[in-house]
Amino acid sequence: MGEATRPREPARSAPLLITKLHPPPRREQTLARDRLVERLRPRVGVKLTVVAAPAGCGKTTLLGMWRDVEATVRPVAWVTLDEGDNDPLVLWSYLLEALRRVCPGIDYPLPTSVGAPHSVEVLLRQLVNDLVEQGDVALVVDDFHRLSSGAARDSIAWLIDHAPSTFHLVIGSRSEPGLPLGAMRAHGELLEVRADELGFTSSEAEALLNGRLDLGLTRGDVDRLVERIEGWPAGVYLAGLSLAGVEDRHAFVSTFGGMSRHVVDFLVDEVLEAHDPSMQSLMLRTSVLERMCGPLCDAVLGREDSAELLSRLARTNLFLLPLDDDGEWYRFHQLFAQLLRVELEHREPGLGATLHRRAYVWHREHGSIDEAITYAQRAGAFAEASEAIVEAWLRTASIGRHATVLAWLEGFPPELSRRDPQLLLVKAWMCSLAGRREEATAAIAALERVGWPDQRPLPDGSRSFEASLATLRAGFPWGDVNTAYENALRATELQSRESTLWSGAAWSLGMACYYRGDLDAADRWFDETVEAGPPSERWLVTASALAYRSLIAGERGQVDEQQLLAEGGAEVARERGLEEVRGEVHVAMGVSLEAQGRLEEALPYLERGVAVLRSVGQPLDFAMALIRHATVLRAMGRREHAAAVIAEARATVDSCRDSGILVERLEPLEQPPRARRRETELSDREVMVLRMLSGPLSERDMGRELYLSHNTIHSHTRSIYRKLGVSSRKQAVQRALELRIL
Repeated sequence: MGEATRPREPARSAPLLITKLHPPPRREQTLARDRLVERLRPRVGVKLTVVAAPAGCGKTTLLGMWRDVEATVRPVAWVTLDEGDNDPLVLWSYLLEALRRVCPGIDYPLPTSVGAPHSVEVLLRQLVNDLVEQGDVALVVDDFHRLSSGAARDSIAWLIDHAPSTFHLVIGSRSEPGLPLGAMRAHGELLEVRADELGFTSSEAEALLNGRLDLGLTRGDVDRLVERIEGWPAGVYLAGLSLAGVEDRHAFVSTFGGMSRHVVDFLVDEVLEAHDPSMQSLMLRTSVLERMCGPLCDAVLGREDSAELLSRLARTNLFLLPLDDDGEWYRFHQLFAQLLRVELEHREPGLGATLHRRAYVWHREHGSIDEAITYAQRAGAFAEASEAIVEAWLRTASIGRHATVLAWLEGFPPELSRRDPQLLLVKAWMCSLAGRREEATAAIAALERVGWPDQRPLPDGSRSFEASLATLRAGFPWGDVNTAYENALRATELQSRESTLWSGAAWSLGMACYYRGDLDAADRWFDETVEAGPPSERWLVTASALAYRSLIAGERGQVDEQQLLAEGGAEVARERGLEEVRGEVHVAMGVSLEAQGRLEEALPYLERGVAVLRSVGQPLDFAMALIRHATVLRAMGRREHAAAVIAEARATVDSCRDSGILVERLEPLEQPPRARRRETELSDREVMVLRMLSGPLSERDMGRELYLSHNTIHSHTRSIYRKLGVSSRKQAVQRALELRIL
């Protein structure tokens, strides 16, 4: 592979927040809840455990206790979700990393470019196979209610349905998880723990209030408190913190009344008032942060001692939770943070926006682009959020995180999204890449209505608005070769060779030429893509162009060049984490192996290529992959399977407005296979070698018998395998007997 295509440092998504993979630490004040841990013990036939209850019921603490017990007998992985995990790519990056940390046998690259359901399905099939080999494994997914995306939840449902019986998934959620629980409940595959079971009993409350917090309450006061707080664990603990500073505790308990929410509103004041003003300020103002460390809090609060205050607060307040073993990162219990934010707005109205803006600046400076955009949007700083997206979207999209960028866009007010040309252009690109054709078309139409402001640079690097739209349309032909060709030709006329999108325009024209049957022009434009792609880090089109150049070399009979190009495309895809995005690299590898007569080796590559391309939304690529797959199946004599693939290829081709050369490629496969004729398939010398293949001699010994070099015998053997559609001596002899060649 040439220097221009040699992979540089791989493009990656944002680093994983390792703190999300840490279970909650056991703390001195934490009350052991043995009855509930026992309730969660694994049972035969149970595939899923759901712990679902409102905030403050102790779900996370309970799951942490259960995990500590279970981890002594089997691997238990842990992931705490957040809103960013709605992107299937991000979700499975975390879940796989968590599993890899406890199961070394799960040892393949993280899905740094898996951004669509079809890619996740390919990944999950491999994961299920690996889990079969691992034995008993459990995975805890906390804060499951954060998954609002159907695609992300569906991937979890698929795993539950297909995972081996030795795999156990445990979910903690504030709401119903949106999974098919009814069927699992009916089949005894579901274990559920709900809010009524999580509430403190009087004995548990006494163990916390008197045993852990040493408050010396009477049993009657404990019972009264539990009754009025309705056993709510968070409320019991908040009451305990308040009672620690009260002299007449019996009178304090006697004054409680009303529902739990009102009690907590009162207790927050008591908890805050128990601290000095400096600590109160830190608690209130950092409540706007999802996670916090000393330097971040210093930047947001305008002080220099936050790390020390956080460490001190964590030792005395169960509602500040450490996120790592080093005491660097923390977060407030979600319910407590929510109550603090209400109090902050009461005491310092409007300050939240300023604090969010400072958090945005800190995260932007430290490269945490996801969090920076979130805080800018919460601050109402939509211009800054838009600027951050414009800076990051192309890099994020290049590693397949389309859903992440679309989630960023959803954080803007609808009226702004409809009239901001930058956001509309990014949305058009993202919807197209994600296969959401109708939304992409609507975004382009809205963009044309709004127009592009003079002198404003385009976020995709195009030198003109017209060039940007032409390149966008050219890259997504949707089964219309002629229209794609016209758009691609226009894009290459309008784009500058210095533009980031030049390689994309060149690739689009190469694709259009290929499907028009102009292989010479296609090869020139793909070569241009391979030359221009790496300097602009356009690895998606680079890998694809190498794959298509390999297919073209194969059609010209250049078998050696075909193999080198296929391996080059596969190397780029592998180095850049694109193997589950660019299905054509697998197809090219399969076709290259087919050309060498290695059909058994070719088949898995073709199957993987078809799987990746199946749902990508581009029928031309998919139909091409199906045709190549069916060709190998026919050559291997697997006629029923081949017929099914051919039928799917026909349906796909018929769905295209203009499928180019695919019709003429498909039609021969739809004809009944012709009987092989010995005199046209094998030469006399090949028949002689074939006869000797049925014996015990090695290729080198056969050469000595026939007075031929070993290389000549090996070449004849490869040719025989290719012509007979086999990949071994045994298969060659069997096939020759079937065809009466021997």
